[in-house]
Amino acid sequence: MFRHFSYAAVIALAAISACVAQESATTNLTPANDIAPVITNEPLPAGARIYVAPMANGFETYVVAGIEKKKVPVVIMTDRGKADYELSGVSDTDKAGWAKMLFLGSQQTNEAASIKIVNLKTGNVAFAYSVNKTNSYKGKQSAGESVAKHINEKIENRYH
Repeated sequence: MFRHFSYAAVIALAAISACVAQESATTNLTPANDIAPVITNEPLPAGARIYVAPMANGFETYVVAGIEKKKVPVVIMTDRGKADYELSGVSDTDKAGWAKMLFLGSQQTNEAASIKIVNLKTGNVAFAYSVNKTNSYKGKQSAGESVAKHINEKIENRYH
């Protein structure tokens, strides 16, 4: 039997797979010391130095722009070695089909993204978030701003 999965669930699973594959490739883990990441409730402090890893379709640019626009109190680092945390993830855009454009006159896209922030010293996942914006007028910008808003809530200890 086939099970139906939501678009956001598929993106979230893809994000986890891509992030785990990226971490395995960058840290050269061997099977003997390959430990699954731990999701913790550790706080994300204001002023945290975060390296934003490159993401598919240039989504990291939208995340950084969202962090700037939402005035998230973090420092974005271009050198991973000087950062305390690393933000990585995946994103996907589902463009409007011809029928939607013809009959509804809409060119709005569906945006999905998943990110995680890992403490580089402990390897623990300090924060993870997935967003699914349907009929997004501003496309990736909306998804990037949503990510930034939730990072800010985590810093202010308001994230639920």
